[in-house]
Amino acid sequence: MGKLLTLQEIYKHFPISSGKWLTRNVRMLKAVDGVSFAVEKGASFALAGESGSGKTTVARMILKLEKPTGGSMEFEGRDIVKFTRQEELWYRTRVQSVFQDASGSLNPRMRIGEIVGEPLEIQRQAKGNTLSNAEIRERAEQMLRHVGLQPRVMHNYPHELSGGQKQRATIARAMVLNPSLVVLDEPVSALDVSIRAQILNLLADIQDELGLTYFIIAHDLAMLGHVSSHIGVMYLGRIVEIGRTEEVYSHPQHPYTKALFAAMPLPDPLRTKASASVRGEIGSAMNLPMGCRFHPRCDFAQPRCREEEPALVAIGPDQSVACHLIGG
Repeated sequence: MGKLLTLQEIYKHFPISSGKWLTRNVRMLKAVDGVSFAVEKGASFALAGESGSGKTTVARMILKLEKPTGGSMEFEGRDIVKFTRQEELWYRTRVQSVFQDASGSLNPRMRIGEIVGEPLEIQRQAKGNTLSNAEIRERAEQMLRHVGLQPRVMHNYPHELSGGQKQRATIARAMVLNPSLVVLDEPVSALDVSIRAQILNLLADIQDELGLTYFIIAHDLAMLGHVSSHIGVMYLGRIVEIGRTEEVYSHPQHPYTKALFAAMPLPDPLRTKASASVRGEIGSAMNLPMGCRFHPRCDFAQPRCREEEPALVAIGPDQSVACHLIGG
């Protein structure tokens, strides 16, 4: 179907100052350090990894909440980084987001109908379109019905809704502009287990009906296995494994990916854990190790791993790995 979003060697480094004014020391926190991938139209691309791996920073750059330090980002073949103000207004109608904390992303002083209709109101002010207040209310009501909420919730404030209802409202707000790409940041992690499957099924149904493309970041590998078509595994600012979800899940290659899967809980009381989960904690993006960034925690590290950083190399038509132990 063609590429919708392409990131090529994207970097995001944050300067961190320490010490007093005359002796101030500035170091760089390398949150994202050379990440490349492409998202096909209609796909569900996921980024997985521990906290501190850089996946949220990637999402923030896609949403233009952070400006890349280097690299290129293209949306529908257009350079996102070089957008004019008018192009940015267009881009913000094409890309929307659903965040983990629905309560924190809904204005407590606005009614749900106003919240869902707000993107249309902003678009009307920015572009001078002819949508009337009645048309905006009607569109908001339609989207609330679409996500399984009754029109009466339009008059409620966020605190009057349950957690699942609030997340449905944020989904309705994201979809009201008919975007091409939706960024989902841990979309169900804050919800009760009984509600998660309902929200995931809703997102899948909406994607099929509207032809959406999803970019998902999450810790929950079990969840990502059900909702993503492609997955990238990040560690300390870089992608260590990437490919079609079915390939990565059935044949994980990188030791970090294998450790994440070994730690993944499965609903089987007779299951014996395949191996120990990854030891230690993720390192500091301000003090990256030489060579492979994972080698301090890897049980299979060789001398080469401590000296030379591995490149991301294709090991098949649908899978690439950055590991000296795989393919040479």
